[in-house]
Amino acid sequence: MAKSFRFWSTLMVIICFVLGILVYGGGRYSFGIFMKPLAETMGWSRTQVSLAVTINLICYGISSPVVGWLLDTIGARKVMVTGALLMMVSLCAMYFAHNIWMFYFLYGVVSAFGANAVGRIAQASIVANWFVKRRGLMMGVTAISIGLGTAIMAPVVRYLLDAYGWQLAFVAVGVMMGVLVLLPVLLFVKGQGRPEDRGFGPDGMPLGESLQTAAAPAPAAGLKGGDWKVSDALRSKAFWAVTLAMGLSYTADYIVLLHGPADFEDRGYSGATAALVLATATLTSCFGRIGFGWLADYASIKLGFALMFGLQLIATPLVVIASSEIMLYSFAVIWGVGYGGAAVLLPYAIAHYFGRSCFSAILGWATMVTVFCGSIGGIVGGLVYDNYHSYQLAWIACGVLWALAITMVLVLGGRPAPQAQHSLAQATA
Repeated sequence: MAKSFRFWSTLMVIICFVLGILVYGGGRYSFGIFMKPLAETMGWSRTQVSLAVTINLICYGISSPVVGWLLDTIGARKVMVTGALLMMVSLCAMYFAHNIWMFYFLYGVVSAFGANAVGRIAQASIVANWFVKRRGLMMGVTAISIGLGTAIMAPVVRYLLDAYGWQLAFVAVGVMMGVLVLLPVLLFVKGQGRPEDRGFGPDGMPLGESLQTAAAPAPAAGLKGGDWKVSDALRSKAFWAVTLAMGLSYTADYIVLLHGPADFEDRGYSGATAALVLATATLTSCFGRIGFGWLADYASIKLGFALMFGLQLIATPLVVIASSEIMLYSFAVIWGVGYGGAAVLLPYAIAHYFGRSCFSAILGWATMVTVFCGSIGGIVGGLVYDNYHSYQLAWIACGVLWALAITMVLVLGGRPAPQAQHSLAQATA
């Protein structure tokens, strides 16, 4: 039993890891590599190109509660297969995107729905259901794939773009999506994507013992009673504090991810250097993901959030006054470690505070809010550049947003109040 659980749980982590590399590293966070070539080749402004990402994030956000609900009801397999198909087809069809409206539709709409269905909500849902005792660490391990994926895919995308053009570069990523994401999901993800589908409870416990244990959040959260309903979670102060704080940070993060490479090229650095700075940031984010995952298992969630936002704030002056590659890479390393916690702490907090039963749906609502905020960052960065021909004001705004996020999470981001737990227990008794 123990060996069998280790095999299947390890396989689930590997699948989640690979999909993170392709869905985010190739499909989203390497988009900044396309910013300048797209604008110059197609004659579009950077605001117009950024709008594709804004549309993508809005659609991703709108679909998040639905995707979360579907994962909790019809199961991970059906949702993830559909998402992988949509993403593969939309990226390959970018070959035919000769006008901006088709570009918006394929990347902004279809790819967004696909990425959501096979992306972080599904990834985190599988981890949250298979693990309790090591949930934070496993969240960190799978979240590494997002940072590592961008570090791997940004140079690959840059090579493909330089060698074959932006359209074939998108096609190549789409083909990789089919082979490395769709096929493994079809072969190995079963039913709900939960250990119960393979005859185990969380952490490999027998089913009879696991049901009661898994019904409550992990002991470190200090909570007792049953899992939370979606409606109760959405009425809690803790949900909105951590979600909005993360939303403020995402607004700044997307300025970095989408406009950083273009800004670095504008400062006189080569496209390869700009891509390598982005790759460095996302690679070092892997240390943040695993570090914050470990920290979440042993320390306060509020402390984790504050440290994450604080590192990004500390890095801001380096990019504002950067006059050398050393300063850019220093920014990338410090910001990257802090940024790495984003993919870990929010889903961990949701699972820790509100339990397993409605985890995907609650995380879906949180994702919708944070992604909407991120969509603002992308378009703001483009507007700042188009109006001032510089990103300096955008970088300063990033620092302000991270300072606000720290304040919000420290003041309001503690665990749900005991009276909310008692109210829930009475409602479900």
